[in-house]
Amino acid sequence: MVSQNISGSLSKAMRRRLIGLVIAAAIIAFFAVCPPFQGLVESLAGRENGNPEAAMASIGIFLGAIVLFVAQVAPLAVSCLTLMVLLPYFGITALGSVWADFGGTSFFFVLFCFGITGALSQTTLPMRVSALITKVSKGDPRIIVYGFGFATCIFSGFLSNFGTLIMFYSITMAFLKMCDRKPGESGLGKCLMIVLPAAAGTGGFISPAGSPGNLIAQSILLQQGIDLKFLHWFLIATPFSLLIILFLCTCLCIMFKPERLPEEAQRAVMEKHKEAGPMTFKEKAACVIIAITVLLWFSSTWFPALNTTVVAACAFFIMFMPGVDLMNWKSYVQEADWNLLLMVGSVAVTMGCVNSTGAMGWVMNTLFAGIGQLSLFSLFLIIGLVVAALRVTIPTAPSVAAIFGPVLVGIATVAGGNMTALVLIPVFWSGATMLLVFTEPIYLYTYAAGYYEAGELFKAGIIPTLLMIVIMALVFPAYVSFFGYN
Repeated sequence: MVSQNISGSLSKAMRRRLIGLVIAAAIIAFFAVCPPFQGLVESLAGRENGNPEAAMASIGIFLGAIVLFVAQVAPLAVSCLTLMVLLPYFGITALGSVWADFGGTSFFFVLFCFGITGALSQTTLPMRVSALITKVSKGDPRIIVYGFGFATCIFSGFLSNFGTLIMFYSITMAFLKMCDRKPGESGLGKCLMIVLPAAAGTGGFISPAGSPGNLIAQSILLQQGIDLKFLHWFLIATPFSLLIILFLCTCLCIMFKPERLPEEAQRAVMEKHKEAGPMTFKEKAACVIIAITVLLWFSSTWFPALNTTVVAACAFFIMFMPGVDLMNWKSYVQEADWNLLLMVGSVAVTMGCVNSTGAMGWVMNTLFAGIGQLSLFSLFLIIGLVVAALRVTIPTAPSVAAIFGPVLVGIATVAGGNMTALVLIPVFWSGATMLLVFTEPIYLYTYAAGYYEAGELFKAGIIPTLLMIVIMALVFPAYVSFFGYN
C-alpha cells in the first residue's frame, strides 16, 4: 500500500512537471513568433534601441519562467540557466553579454556568505545563546518562545536561512528531548517548531546578506538607478521583521499555551552548556571574523571602498588561512546551496534583460492603467495581499523576488508609488510566509519532527500575516521615503 501511494505521488508530480514544461514552451514559442502587439510597437517607438520583437520575446521568457518556477519543472538553477542562455537566440541580448553579466556582484556575495554561515555552524554559539534564553526565562515558556524566535530571526539576518534553522533546530530538539516534551502533545514543542522556520525565513529580510532573494531585488533596483546601502536596508527591514515575529510568538502562546518547564529540565539544559566548556580558539576566531565582517558591511554605507562583496571575500579567505582553518573546501562544498547560488547568477541576467527591453513597462501600463488613481495605502494593501497569497504557490524565496520585482518596477512607473518600497514587499513576504507547510522547505524540516500539523501552522500564521499586510500598507512607503529612497 505504501509503495502504491509513493508511486502515485511520483506520477502526479511527473504529470505536473510535464504539463508545466509544455505550457512554458508553448508560451515562449507563441511570443517568439507572434507579431508585436500594436500598443507595444507604439510604446517603444520613441525609445532608444527599442526592439518590439525582442520585447515580445522577453514577455514570453518572463511568463515561461513563472510557469517553470511554480510547476517545479526542474531545479530552479537549471530553469534559470537554460532561459539565460536562450536570451541571445530571441534577440534580447548578445551572447557575450550573457557570460559577462552572469558572474555579477550578487553571485559572488552569496558564494562568500555560504562560507561565513558554514564557519559559524562549527561553533557552539547557538547552543550558548539557547542556554542564556533558558537561564533568563526561569522556566517561563513564553520567554523561551520569544527568546528562540528573536534569536533565530537576528542570526538569520546575516547568515543563510536554512543554515540558521539547522543550527537552532538541533539545539531546540535536544532541548525538547531533555525536557521530555513529546511530539503532538507539547504546546511548547508546537510553538518552537513553528516559530523557528518562521523566524529563519523572516530574518532573511534583515540585511542583504540574509537571503539570495534580497540580492536579486537589490540588482533590480540598481538597474533603475537606486543603490540601496547595507545600513539603510538593515534599518528599513529590521523593525518589520521583528514585529511580525512578535505577533507570531504572541499568537502561538495564546493558541497553544506552552507548558512551563520543570526545574530539573532547566538544570539539564544548563548542564549541557557546562559540558561544552569555554569557547575554543577556532570558535572565538569565527565569532571575531564574523563580527568584524558585519561591522565592515555597515561601514560600507559611509566608505564605498569597503565594498560588501570584497569584505565578504576577505573574510572567506581568512577562514581558510593556515592557523585559522575554520573550514576546508570539502565542508564548504557541502555547506553551500549550489541551486540557490547558480539561480542568483542566472536570474539577475534573465530578469534584467526582460526588464531592459521596455516590455514590462508596457504590460503594466496596459493592465494597470487606472492604478494611478488608487491611494498609496490601497496600492500597497492590494500588492501585499496579492504577493502574500501567491507566495503559497511559489516554491522558494528567491524566485518570488525574481517574479514580482520587474512587475512592481512597472507598477511603480505607472502608479508613481515608491519603487524601492514596492520591490521590497515581495522580498519581505518571500521569507515571512507562514501559511502553508508545503510551500517552503524550511517548514518541512521542522514539520517532520511531528510537533505540529499543517492546519495549526495556518491557524497561527493567518493573523500575523493580515496584521503585517495592513501595517506595511500604512507605514512602509513613508518609512522607506524617510531614508531618501523613492
